[in-house]
Amino acid sequence: MPHFELSSSQYRLLAETVLSSLPDPATEEDAQLEWSARGLNWEDPELDVSELIFLGLVSREQGLFAMTHLGAAVHYRAVYEAAEERLAAVAMLAEAAENVGPRFSRAVRRLAQGSFSFGEALAEVARND
Repeated sequence: MPHFELSSSQYRLLAETVLSSLPDPATEEDAQLEWSARGLNWEDPELDVSELIFLGLVSREQGLFAMTHLGAAVHYRAVYEAAEERLAAVAMLAEAAENVGPRFSRAVRRLAQGSFSFGEALAEVARND
């Protein structure tokens, strides 16, 4: 599978089209409201929907933007890579803090959930109260 360098806005659009197709704001009046409700900004210059269509990640048919099979593969690859990075950080934290007190389990849990970065988790474990 080819590697794509997409903006965070484009990855967000892919994630939303996994859930359901999006109406084209250029053809539907209420489409901008749906985009806003889903946390997307049609006018975001980094979004560049035409690039996603050109790359074959999204299609435009009958007034809807829908994800293609390639788009789904790119989306799930990004999700997998993010999870892999998070789990690698959890493993590094466990190695770095072998003999630490009860804050360790809380830091590991928050790191695995993605609410802590690796640095924040290390700081939590090293904190002296």
